[in-house]
Amino acid sequence: MSLTRCWSVSRMWHGPARSYHVVMSDDQPIYDIAVSFAGEQRDYVERTVEAAKALGLKVFYDRDMTVEWWGKNILVEQRRVYGSLTRYFVPFISTEYVVKPYPRDEFDAAMLTAVKRGDGYILPVLVGDVAVAPELLHPHVAYLRSDDYTPEQLAGLLKAKVEGAVGAGQEPREVTSVVQAALELPMPKVVPRGFSKFAELDAICAHLAERFADAAPQLDAIGFPCLVRTTADRVTIRIEREERIAYSLDIVRGTGSYDGRLVFSPAGTWSGSSGSMIATAEPFFDARAGVPKLKLMDLSLLSTFGAGQEVFTKEEFFHRLWARIVEQLERA
Repeated sequence: MSLTRCWSVSRMWHGPARSYHVVMSDDQPIYDIAVSFAGEQRDYVERTVEAAKALGLKVFYDRDMTVEWWGKNILVEQRRVYGSLTRYFVPFISTEYVVKPYPRDEFDAAMLTAVKRGDGYILPVLVGDVAVAPELLHPHVAYLRSDDYTPEQLAGLLKAKVEGAVGAGQEPREVTSVVQAALELPMPKVVPRGFSKFAELDAICAHLAERFADAAPQLDAIGFPCLVRTTADRVTIRIEREERIAYSLDIVRGTGSYDGRLVFSPAGTWSGSSGSMIATAEPFFDARAGVPKLKLMDLSLLSTFGAGQEVFTKEEFFHRLWARIVEQLERA
């Protein structure tokens, strides 16, 4: 019979500390890998799981547990799997993953095990253009990107990893292992040659438009009709309250002396001059962090403190801007 230890843990995750109850067990691993993901990535993950099973791996996948966990506390059961019942934890880290509570809880449970087992327990796979905070994934930890592999290819790499772990302590030295070992060495922190400030502007605009469009129905439901309109050169946001404008903002791709920047202006006032804007922001690649970021000039967009500048990832900027909008709507 196994002994059960209950750990009460608090840690930071993009905000205030949160406490949760984690159940750890002395059971031996029964899975080779356990996957963790946001629902938006289910198609890719499910194909990876099926390919891994076809190669003979024992895989923990939530939908396989529908009947077995019927009536049980799912969070407790998942924490037990990620805590002691799997050889490797494979998180598919996406923009959705880092903001949703269930994946975050799963990752936190796995982190406790990683502290006990050391490096190598967590095998991260990054999905899309996600900015991962250093407290979540240390910059020196090697990872794979889903864009670089089909699900079948990724399953093959997982199979090689598991075989290396259960062998006689000698890691197989095929190309993938050699590359992975090289990635674990410290490398020069430089801006990728393929980074484009203008392409990043497009990515930022698309990200903000998508996030505001996702938020609009929630605002509508509490009496703040929200319009989000996207054109070739701007994102328009209008939030109403009782038939009057409660908040308005245009996010415009700058021209002329503002080429290569985003310009933030009140509704329909951008005329190409500094007098018609609230703030500007310029994308750049943070070589030390290894991710694109946005340098915001004039923080009056986010607060009442006036001039200044601050650096954000796309998602961090959205959350700061959203917090400011909420403040203003509460006073509307």
